[in-house]
Amino acid sequence: MITEKELEKLQKLAKLSFSQAELSDFSKKLNSVVMMINTLTEFNCQDVEPMRSVCDMYQRTRIDEVKVGNISEQLFVNLSQQNSDLAKEVKCFIVPKMVE
Repeated sequence: MITEKELEKLQKLAKLSFSQAELSDFSKKLNSVVMMINTLTEFNCQDVEPMRSVCDMYQRTRIDEVKVGNISEQLFVNLSQQNSDLAKEVKCFIVPKMVE
């Protein structure tokens, strides 16, 4: 059971403010959620396998293979020669500063 005192502590920790009526209503709602979760402990799920999907079908997947290799030369073709060498070395684009 979650008491109103515990909710008041949580309220202070979360920096929230609720009226007394809201606290009692919230307490009732939280207790009903906790009771609902506690009913799940009554079931024996020892031999139940975890579900991968709600649909009982095989998901087709393809092999993940690289089709295009190093394309850094193609990426940096339009750069000026001054920036091109550094960009190829660090493999990133160098752009002028736009915002101060």
